[in-house]
Amino acid sequence: MKTYEVTVSRDERWWMVAVPELGGVTQARRLDEVERMAREYIAVSTDVPLSKVAVEVAGIEADGRDLLEAKTLVDGLRRRAKELEALVAELTREVASALTDASVPVRDVSSVLGVSHQRVSQLVQAAAEDAAGAKVMRQARQEFAHDLVIRLDDGRSLQLVEVTAPKNSRRKKPQTAPQAADRPVRATRPARRAGKQPV
Repeated sequence: MKTYEVTVSRDERWWMVAVPELGGVTQARRLDEVERMAREYIAVSTDVPLSKVAVEVAGIEADGRDLLEAKTLVDGLRRRAKELEALVAELTREVASALTDASVPVRDVSSVLGVSHQRVSQLVQAAAEDAAGAKVMRQARQEFAHDLVIRLDDGRSLQLVEVTAPKNSRRKKPQTAPQAADRPVRATRPARRAGKQPV
């Protein structure tokens, strides 16, 4: 499959889609139609099946502005905003937990953090669960020493991937067949009485 680079520019009510490699232009009414219109134009111009054509939009211009660059900037800012939201949530949880541990009333904690007192209770519970998870992780790390395999999920949290038995642990001896005295007594069915059929 061949990929063709296309550029898009606004011309009154139309988006003009240029394919520099072919020296041709097609048009679309909306941006979500650009890829389809470009692929159809290329397929007809080069006499190849539509399934064998791919396009990459190299630029979108309107009124002298590069909209593709603006889109990249907006997407980057959105990602950064999500990261900051996650950071604020984590900080809020930690502060709520620290204040309640210091015997500050829940309603006062809610005033400090600007959240409802019900939300404070949820945050404190979430912090306690995180602490319990960290404790389990520490215990597992001590127990399995170098055999604990972990993966950094987001740079901070640890996710348990695999736990193997310690390499220096002794294997259990294989059990031998039980001696006659050790064998369990097999229960036998009571004999049926004559004339009575089981129900």
